[in-house]
This record gives sequence, structure tokens and C-alpha cells, in this order.
Amino acid sequence: MKKILITVLILTFALTTVIFAAPGDTNDPIVVLSYLNDRLEDLIEKYSLEDIDEIKEQVEALSEGSGSTETGGSSALEIVEINEGEKLIAGAGSEIILRGGEATVIGSELGGITNVTLGKDFVSGMDLVPNNLFIIPRDDGRGAYTDSYAIFMVRGTYEVTK
Repeated sequence: MKKILITVLILTFALTTVIFAAPGDTNDPIVVLSYLNDRLEDLIEKYSLEDIDEIKEQVEALSEGSGSTETGGSSALEIVEINEGEKLIAGAGSEIILRGGEATVIGSELGGITNVTLGKDFVSGMDLVPNNLFIIPRDDGRGAYTDSYAIFMVRGTYEVTK
């Protein structure tokens, strides 16, 4: 009889704290949906996130209107072919890889282009090494030209000129 009484008394105390705990209270370990909704609404107001859909639309409109005809530019690698006497002039931060043919570096007064694969600077007149990554450091007319034919992979802005 004592064991039953002690068991009932222990269960009563244990269930009392659960029964009288308010939802969302510090004594209640269960997170309720209303608490999450209130917290999310506070964060949306605090960081002005209600305008996020309008901002997304603006970004999409800007990215759709960024196409060009004679020049190119992309975050993906593009295949660019140049023929005899043509030049590939790349913008600042553009990456070029010579995939076929022969090409020569076009530098500027401030230097050449960086061969990331070899860790060297290639100045005007040096031949590009095939399958090496070159980065154009500034937008000052640097790039490559060919006396025959060359094919490149290019990431970033560029222009093919005669």
C-alpha cells in the first residue's frame, strides 16, 4: 500500500509541472507554432525583409537586360574563337584559357596578364601557354591576339576586335 501511495504521489508532482506549464513558457520544452510565427514576424520587421520580393524582381530585371552583341560577358565559361589578325580584349577580372591554336599576350604600360597555373606574369609579346588559366588584372586593353587561329574559354567581360 505504501508503494502505491508513493508512486501516485510522485506521478502527481511530475504531472503537475507539465499540466500547469503555459505553452511557450520557459518550463514548456515544446515550441509552439504561434511562438515561431511571432518570432519570425519580429525578425522580418527588424531587418526589413518584407521588401524581399520587390528586390528579387529588380535583380531579375537587371540580369535580363545585361546581354550584349559584340562583346561578351558571363559567369560561365564561354567558347570564343578568333581568326587571323583579331584580338581578344578582356575586362578586369576576366579569365581566359587558350584551348587551341596560338596566341600572343597583349599587355599594357602597367604590365601583362597573370598566368595563374604557372604563377608568372606574361608581358606583351609572350606566347600564351595552352590549357593555362590567365587572369586579366585591369580593364586597360589587355588580352591576346593571333596571327592564325585561336580558340579560348573565357569567363567575364571581353570584346573581339580587328
